[in-house]
Amino acid sequence: MYRRFLLGGLLFSRLCLGGIAAQTAPADVKDFSLFVSELRAETRNNLIRLTWRDSAVAWGPVYIFRSTSPFGRTVSASITPAKVAYGMQVYVDEIDSAGTFYYAIAASSISGEPYDAVTPNVNTVAVIMQPPSEDAALAGGAGPLPELSISGLLARTEGEGVIITYNPGGIPESNLKKTILYRSSRPVRRSQDLLNAVIVQSGVSTPFVDYPIPGLPWYYAIVLEEDITSGSVTIYPGRNATTVAVEISGEGTSSGGGHAIRSLPLPEISAYNAAPESDVFAQIPKSEPLSRETLKALEGVQKKPAPAQSDRKPRAFARDLGDPAGGEDSELMRIVQNSFSGQDWRTAQDELLRYLALPRSPATEARARFYLGQTCYFSGKYREALVEFLFIQARHPAEAHIWIEATLAALIR
Repeated sequence: MYRRFLLGGLLFSRLCLGGIAAQTAPADVKDFSLFVSELRAETRNNLIRLTWRDSAVAWGPVYIFRSTSPFGRTVSASITPAKVAYGMQVYVDEIDSAGTFYYAIAASSISGEPYDAVTPNVNTVAVIMQPPSEDAALAGGAGPLPELSISGLLARTEGEGVIITYNPGGIPESNLKKTILYRSSRPVRRSQDLLNAVIVQSGVSTPFVDYPIPGLPWYYAIVLEEDITSGSVTIYPGRNATTVAVEISGEGTSSGGGHAIRSLPLPEISAYNAAPESDVFAQIPKSEPLSRETLKALEGVQKKPAPAQSDRKPRAFARDLGDPAGGEDSELMRIVQNSFSGQDWRTAQDELLRYLALPRSPATEARARFYLGQTCYFSGKYREALVEFLFIQARHPAEAHIWIEATLAALIR
């Protein structure tokens, strides 16, 4: 059967439906600068990712309105918007049905009053969500299970770990050494869902113990590496993918200082909100000298030792550890398998920066920045590493979460 989706391919389809700031605003709009601009929408599976450029003069939170019918001149008061902080410039919406969805993005004042005038092709966009394909229905569990296939995948908690067991289903031992276990914060129903999952380990035997981040629900899937490279991965929920989430209790865990591990997202904050008396245009608060009491208190604070680099181990996607596939992936695979795998962080960082200097597909750029973030982390450049991991958060949320937590912990030590 013709497969519309190949794992590892570009699964986002860009919808160039948004406008840019150079377009002419309607005559009744007096201040065009109060609008967001460069509004774009991307779709992947049942997710819609909106990006835009914030208004240069409206510094308050940004409101996202969604409707199943076109907007009028203003947004209806009956629509409850989502809200993101100024500067985020991205929002991901999860859709449960097919159809056309209309979005309006409204900037707001510092006090949070939205400028909700609707201007077509400037601060609005329409997104068409297609119904699931026949291949997606098959991947969702329809159809017979192949004679030689993994089944009976189960995950159960035990203490601080998760015990993974499965039925090899007659697969030869040599092939089982090429199995790949995935972990995801969302149910894995289709092969495309693996793009949002984290590779736990390859060559997983049964039983296997995993130690995920406590306090979050986790789902697992196990597939053969040869199916990934051939683009023939099929997910059968309840067979080779779990349908019930497991969660490790966060009680008793700490980040080294006796404090419970804090999960993302971080609270919204901006320089202006922290120092309202600062210059609203520059967003840089005025520096004030520390008081004598504060300086004395700081002298008594003992600095914690630098974090050990052994806290984390380098991670790589399975597709970048195989034979070069040609195209833009070939050079990235070479970097990963040479300087990155050899932990020559300076060389790997230089090569990745040169690689990213050229335009890359969103999927490939995200993987390259994931490796670049690790080179910065293991080089002690934690601020630079944090930026890279935040960049890939929308495409690889679970993996980014783990590295962001590790980077934040290193920054506060």
